[in-house]
Amino acid sequence: MPLHSPASMNKKYFIFDIGNVLVNFDFQVLLRQIAADSGTPVEQPTARDLEMHHAVEEGVISDQAFVDYLNEAKGLCWKVDDLIGIWRKMFTVNETGYGMFREAIAHGLPVYTLSNIAEHHIEAIERNWPGFFNGATGLFLSYQVGVRKPNVEIYRHMLDDLGAKGEQCLFIDDLARNVEAARAAGIHALQFIPENHAAIRDEVLKFFG
Repeated sequence: MPLHSPASMNKKYFIFDIGNVLVNFDFQVLLRQIAADSGTPVEQPTARDLEMHHAVEEGVISDQAFVDYLNEAKGLCWKVDDLIGIWRKMFTVNETGYGMFREAIAHGLPVYTLSNIAEHHIEAIERNWPGFFNGATGLFLSYQVGVRKPNVEIYRHMLDDLGAKGEQCLFIDDLARNVEAARAAGIHALQFIPENHAAIRDEVLKFFG
């Protein structure tokens, strides 16, 4: 059943998360590569690793600074391009989410992203699939906004930039905490998990119908 875009919906906005909505990713690929290149066992990220990962996603540090950290902390000698190459291997297209994204664009809906993401992630996606985001009305990316979900400020930034109220937006994200934070900001939000895909499509048709 196709999505519709009647003239009356031009004040409504369809917002997609990227990770595990438009693309899936396997974080274990990164951990295994760190182990292989450092000659150490595979280990889960430390609290400091996660802190630095969040910092690069918030644009607090650059991709180069993040790689410098990994090199020092893990005994590596990577360049930013190495990190991009690893993320290219980590990403696969989520056929359901990306299919909905492309379909919404094809039907003329105002389509945006709202994602916790770093510049090297975007570069990896665009190298894998040139034109991946073509046709999207705009991209809200945490490394550019300077804050990550579920912080309320990223939702406020998006609404202010759109000049919209929360009820004008339909947002899908794979993480419950991000969905709950969006709802607290007044945004119509749905959790994008396999068992919810059919229900999400029904909600999209209702919202934009």
